Amino acid sequence: LITTTIASYNDCTINFNILSPPQSTKERVKVMMQAQQNSLYANELECINAVLENEGWIGLFSRGLGPTLLREIPSYAIYFVVYRVLMQTAIAGSLGSVAPLVCGAMSGCACWIPVYPIDVVKTLVQNTEGGGPNSAIDVAVQLYKEEGIGAFFNGLTPKMLRASVNHAVTFWVYDLVMSVLQ
Repeated sequence: LITTTIASYNDCTINFNILSPPQSTKERVKVMMQAQQNSLYANELECINAVLENEGWIGLFSRGLGPTLLREIPSYAIYFVVYRVLMQTAIAGSLGSVAPLVCGAMSGCACWIPVYPIDVVKTLVQNTEGGGPNSAIDVAVQLYKEEGIGAFFNGLTPKMLRASVNHAVTFWVYDLVMSVLQ
């Protein structure tokens, strides 16, 4: 389990340093465009230009990176450790070839539940442009004051449904490829 946890941390570190800035930018543009009922932006480029005008390149690439890191590190560790532990159980053995589907779905949900409040805050941080609260802590405090603890779990059910399908298929394909390669 320690090896799996360390490998998960290393995977997260590599992903975070290489993929997060462009991924965070893509997520931010998507969130900003979806959050507007009557979109302020005609397209993604207009949204990017508005962020660059108000916050510069640092704002475009870094807003929400702190909460993303706080979400990713524990999430990756939980994800792989839970999957590995579940796959070593007698129940997984009795499930046969569907074990990666079931254990993948369960590990996908397990990795989201503890970090979901951080994801909610990250999304709100990315959704602000310029003058709104800048830090994740400011956003979390404001959210709690305005909507209470339940606001940190808004949208959890659809996230669990998506996670269970996504991660079930991910581990099923992984297991399939590994069995072919061996």
